[in-house]
Order: sequence, then structure tokens, then C-alpha cells
Amino acid sequence: MTIKNSESTLFCGYSEVAEARQQVLEHNPKAIKLFKIKLSQYSDVIDVLSRALTPLELERARKYHQIKDSNRFIICRSFLKTIIAQRNHLKISDVCFEKSNNHKPFFPLDPSLFFNVSHASDFALIAIGDCELGVDVEYINPKFQYDDILPTVFSADEIKFIHDSDLERQAFYKLWTRKEAIVKATGKGIDENFIKIPVIDGCHKISSSLVNEFKNLRVSSFKLNDDYISSLAITRDDTSIDSVMFQGNPSLDDVAALIES
Repeated sequence: MTIKNSESTLFCGYSEVAEARQQVLEHNPKAIKLFKIKLSQYSDVIDVLSRALTPLELERARKYHQIKDSNRFIICRSFLKTIIAQRNHLKISDVCFEKSNNHKPFFPLDPSLFFNVSHASDFALIAIGDCELGVDVEYINPKFQYDDILPTVFSADEIKFIHDSDLERQAFYKLWTRKEAIVKATGKGIDENFIKIPVIDGCHKISSSLVNEFKNLRVSSFKLNDDYISSLAITRDDTSIDSVMFQGNPSLDDVAALIES
């Protein structure tokens, strides 16, 4: 007897970007919250942000060979901890992370909270919600030669879509961020099945084994500006991401107050 593999639904689309309004968030508790960080804006306050990190996190930051990578880790980690501390009414010192079996970090004091972080060049994104999710941001590098990797990453239909696009380079990065966001949301990682995950606009029926048995995924792409593109993947179908809304980032006063509390 042949057993049919279970199927999952994967929807890929494009979102408009807006700044979040507080009343929208209050009436939509299931909204996925996105924070956009311009890293260069915080390079002069690394000493303040470092105080939000544990000794082990600071040791991890020091292991980066490039100072910009060390600073990026400190900025992203301090903001992530501040956001979670504010959300859960905790001190920053109470916010510590553990790793799951698939090596995804999680917050053990609130198992219903899910988060993901991505960075590229001068921007980082933090996504927070109440379902498994993944976010990826990429700098649209005008010098990157991607032709050789297309057959190892994309299907024939996806390669045709890229080559037929009026903005070919942007199309490449759009599809790339979608695949990255999906594997981050599902915890599968990049493997030999990466090429089999369809990411052209529309609704796809796929084998559930490709997405770690999640039954419903929605992926939405959006531009930060002319030089950066991102995609967000969520693992349920009852949340609309037709419009991506960026939250206001914590202030340095917020960080300092939570450190001192």
C-alpha cells in the first residue's frame, strides 16, 4: 500500500509597508511586530547597549573578527532583549535565551513568544509574534554575480521568473529572501530540499516534509528602501500580512531604565 505524503499550503505575495499605529496594535493582538534598525545610528552608544548583555553574550560579541559584526550583535541582542522585557514586564536581566533541538533560540519564560532576527549591511530586522516565524533582509548588491548559483537554489520556473523580470536583480533577491525566511520559520535550515520550496507569487501545495510538517505558511516580501528587500514567513494562515507595519524601536532611555530596574 502506498502512503501519500501529507500536503502543506504555502502562499507567497507582496506587502505594502507602513508605520504601525498604536490603536491598530491594541485591536490586533495577533499582529506580527517588526522592528527596523539602522545599525549605523547606534555605533556611538555601544557601551550603553552592552550593559544589556550577559557576560556570555559579551564574550560571543568579542569573538567576531570585525568590529562592525561585534557591534551589530550587541545592537540586535540588546534591542531584542529590551523588546521582550517591555512586552513581558520584566527586567532585562530576566531575559535569557536557550536553544531548541533544531538550534533555534527561544525564550523559556514565555513559550508562546516567537522571534527571529536578520541583518544585512546597515539594516537589521527583528520579528516577534505568537507563531513560528522567520524574517530575512538582504542588501541588493549591484556587484554580486548570482548566475552561477541559480541552478543550485531555484527551480526552472523560478529561474525563468528571474530572467523575465524587468528588475532581474530585485527579483533574485526577492525569491532568495523568501526561501531564507521559510527555512528560518520552519527550522529546517538550508539543505538539498531548499531548491524544492516554491516561492513564486501565488498559492502552492507542497509536501509537508519540505517545511518540517507545518501545514500552513504565508510569506510576504517588502522593500525597506530602494537598496534593501526583505521577506517575512509565518506558520499559520489566520494572520494577515498584507500590510507590514514597523514598530518604533526602544529608546536608549528604555534600555537604560530596564537595565537599572
